Amino acid sequence: MGLDTTTKISDDLAPALRVVGSRHRLEILYVLSGGASTVSRIAEEIGLSRRTVNRHLAVLREYGLVKLQPSSGNGRLYSLDRDQAAMLNASFISVMARAGSVDVAAPVESTAAPEESASLVALQTPEACTQCQNASFVREVLDELDQSLVKAREYQVRLRQMSSQVLTAQEEERKRIARELHDDTAQALTSVLVRLRLLERSLEDERLRRGLAELRDLTGATLEGVRRLAIDLRPPMLDDLGLEAALQSFVQDFSQRWLIRATFTSSRFGRLPVEVELVLYRIVQEALSNVARHANASRVLVRLTRRGRTLRLLVEDDGCGFDVEATKHSRESGLGLFGMEERLALVSGTLRVESTVGGGTRVSAEVPLPRSGRR
Repeated sequence: MGLDTTTKISDDLAPALRVVGSRHRLEILYVLSGGASTVSRIAEEIGLSRRTVNRHLAVLREYGLVKLQPSSGNGRLYSLDRDQAAMLNASFISVMARAGSVDVAAPVESTAAPEESASLVALQTPEACTQCQNASFVREVLDELDQSLVKAREYQVRLRQMSSQVLTAQEEERKRIARELHDDTAQALTSVLVRLRLLERSLEDERLRRGLAELRDLTGATLEGVRRLAIDLRPPMLDDLGLEAALQSFVQDFSQRWLIRATFTSSRFGRLPVEVELVLYRIVQEALSNVARHANASRVLVRLTRRGRTLRLLVEDDGCGFDVEATKHSRESGLGLFGMEERLALVSGTLRVESTVGGGTRVSAEVPLPRSGRR
């Protein structure tokens, strides 16, 4: 196949590929190929939040691949538009033919039912390609595309596994350092502080007492900083009491430290899977760190709610805001957003950042919870 032909095929297929080129949209189409389903059931089957599923369904409905059925007692039902799916299948063949790569013969009568013949080109072997004199060529192209998708998914899985291993190792190292700071460094500083107080009381020289008092205050401030660092690295409250208690304490401490009016609200639920609690705690840490350093905000709200098996986190401030797209492409500033997205991806969560210059910032995250309890 020549370069011009390949380019033409790529350009002509681009709109359709943009629709079905998303792994999540393909998964939704695959679920619907087995019958109509609700947003909740789709979200549960493929491990996404309902909001994310709704967003993908909107794209698929716009293209006509998915249609909304009349409302039922089980909620809104979505189904695959098999006629439109068959047209999409045929469009791939038509583009190939117009590009001069395939000669299309006369249509072949099909005895199969419409539901059977309207297979998705991205999900099943395209039987309609038997209409082509060069059907083997089309199959070869589609097979290569399928193999490339499989390899890309495998590579993505390996990257996720490596990222998970790195973050796990990072958390273990944080825990180790926090424990050493608490057990060794903080204890040593406490001992020094006690001895300085005793020494200060035993001195009669006022000048020496003032000097020791200054040294004692400095040691006390250092001890407080070490304790705070240990908590930031790995808060014991997160392991002992859970996410809600840990966030309540963290937000209160943030408000006192930065003199920003910070409020935490939650819907009062029990313990969550350990990895979910840890990921969401780190998201709040990063978001509030950005508020303190960049937002120039006077108020910030942290809200944690649970609806069914979906957990929602919101961090909203009234600060100066920023250009989200420009920040994402920044080598330095974009790392924080990228880190939050990577952490959420490990628990199948999604991140959304909304901000305008002068209009504050909203950082929202959604995490689907597993059926089983805390692990």
